Amino acid sequence: MPAPAVTDELRKACRLHARLLDAFIELTQKELNQLPPGFAEESLRESLETMRAARKTYGSAGGVFVVSNAA
Repeated sequence: MPAPAVTDELRKACRLHARLLDAFIELTQKELNQLPPGFAEESLRESLETMRAARKTYGSAGGVFVVSNAA
């Protein structure tokens, strides 16, 4: 079964979201690297997991490769 067509407008929006998520993932990772173990650190780790999952979704829909997926 052929994949559904993705319009150029949707693809551009996905790329925009992916780019913004890349930047926010990087910023969050920098903050996380400075935190001691505890609630804030755990919370940011959970946020990173959520953002990375969203990034993969937008990347797939927009034809963008995953750029920021550091552990």
